[in-house]
Amino acid sequence: MLNWVNFLHIYQPPEQNEHIFHEVARESYFEIAKFFDLYDGLKLTMNLSGSLLEQLIKYQYDTLLDDFRRAFTGGEMELVGSAMYHPILPFLPESEIERQILLDEKIKQEIFGKEYERRGFYIPEMAYSRKVAEVLDEMGFKWIILDEISFNGKLDSFDKEKIYKIKELNLRVIFRDRKVSDYFVPEKIKEISGQIIGKNKNIITATDGELYGHHHQDFYNKTKAAFTDGNIRSLKASDFIEEFGSDDLEEIDPIDSNWESQEEDLENNIPFSYWNVAENEIQKQMWGLAYLVIESVESRRDDDRYDLARRLLDKGLSSCHFWAASGKQSTIWKDTIWNPDVIERGALFLIRSMRSVCEMDVETRIKAEKKFAEIDRLVWDKHWNKFYKV
Repeated sequence: MLNWVNFLHIYQPPEQNEHIFHEVARESYFEIAKFFDLYDGLKLTMNLSGSLLEQLIKYQYDTLLDDFRRAFTGGEMELVGSAMYHPILPFLPESEIERQILLDEKIKQEIFGKEYERRGFYIPEMAYSRKVAEVLDEMGFKWIILDEISFNGKLDSFDKEKIYKIKELNLRVIFRDRKVSDYFVPEKIKEISGQIIGKNKNIITATDGELYGHHHQDFYNKTKAAFTDGNIRSLKASDFIEEFGSDDLEEIDPIDSNWESQEEDLENNIPFSYWNVAENEIQKQMWGLAYLVIESVESRRDDDRYDLARRLLDKGLSSCHFWAASGKQSTIWKDTIWNPDVIERGALFLIRSMRSVCEMDVETRIKAEKKFAEIDRLVWDKHWNKFYKV
């Protein structure tokens, strides 16, 4: 029997382009919601990011939300916590990490009720650090899911079927199998099932949920073949941990990393190479602006427009704005990661947050404006000189 934990993360950046949002919802989210009606016994563990839920409400996707709510209350879908606007948590102060988690929790409880509680947690991009684990443990989360490279910086180097415990914390950790997760997962799972007839095996996969329908058209019904295979047993992550865990788990200390980390990056102590690299001047300036805005806005909580400034700041911290400035080759999509409009949108969220505050000294305002102007100059200089193609 193949015991399969299938973890799906679905997310859209704050204020995503409306056409793109509707396209992805139509191609992917409605298809995922149908799975629960089509396949008896199917269990999925999912992160429905707060940013996504906020836009589903905005565009009145009531039927889709009802479908997900029914799957949750019926026990087919396990819902995990995350950070509202998908920031890279290791770079944020503890107070900002907690704020993003609480915002995510608030919208999930508004939609799914008090039955949603703190159990599992998806760290955006599986970007792990000890600081993040300590915050999650303090807030009462029970387990996290990480990429296998987080175990020791190597791929395929340990027992991925086991459940572990973070050293000196109460936080459990399970690891996704990267090799299987990087395929069209149902196709690979079906293949593995055929290879282990009469044997038992556990596999944990984790992917963007948009894999189903949006990124991959399943013309050959591989999903159906996997979801109806009698040798495959789907389990929610918490049920897997309860069934296969124990009170005497091996304690480990995962390394700083993310679910796209490469061994070479970790050997060179670059655990978050898509979002913050010392040689990347745009990312350097973006983080500088972000920290200035956090400090300036948070020191003015009594300001009449604090709530507006905070909403803009929260969205400005989304990982996408820093990722779009990477200029690296994606290990998954094989394209160069570069989008000046997304970078600019992130910088605009941050500077508009600063501009929204009523009481702010001119010196600080000008300092922020100069950072914003420098980001804009760097972005378009790099775009036209390096990335623009006729």
